[in-house]
Amino acid sequence: MLFPADCLACGRALPCRQEGGVCASCWESLPWLPGYRPRRGPLQALLWGAEYEGTIRHLVHGFKFADMDYLGPALGGRMVSRLAPLIFAERPDLVVPVPLHFWRRYRRGYNQAERLARAIARRTLLPLDTAALRRRRAGRRQLGLSRRERLRSLAGCFVARPGRARGRTILLVDDVVTTGATLEACARALLAAGARRVIGCVLARTPRSR
Repeated sequence: MLFPADCLACGRALPCRQEGGVCASCWESLPWLPGYRPRRGPLQALLWGAEYEGTIRHLVHGFKFADMDYLGPALGGRMVSRLAPLIFAERPDLVVPVPLHFWRRYRRGYNQAERLARAIARRTLLPLDTAALRRRRAGRRQLGLSRRERLRSLAGCFVARPGRARGRTILLVDDVVTTGATLEACARALLAAGARRVIGCVLARTPRSR
């Protein structure tokens, strides 16, 4: 109250009532750009809410790397409001977040994909299963790796718990997609456990130029 915070996006002083550390004007002006792309392979389609650049990139970076977990519900709610028609068109039965290795989750304090998945499940009234997938080893850091290197690094990283996904269409949620290697590795594990289809759903997509 004595030292008001500044908006994470524009830097102006926030009023007493605000959401996620961002002023109402900046929330309204975020450059959402929803998209859909069918894919071949284990991941049958990909939905995204925005391009990973500008203000979206800044907020995701704070959410993911600067302990700003309170951004999760706000970003997730706005993400699903843009993607709801595309989500329902795929007729998913279950929302599943991409898991973190337990050590990385311990160090970060939360799983950012799970925070987004909870917001999606709450807004769409779809069931959420945070235990359907498990990451059994950390793997290499993905930043800077080619698609082939990412796929090799992620081989065998994920395992689906028996019976959780059998016969269901899964909405697989993550924060950012670059090559899609992580989503594909998760999708393979879910399909091996009996899932009918797996659809990727992310907050932001890295532009192709990157």
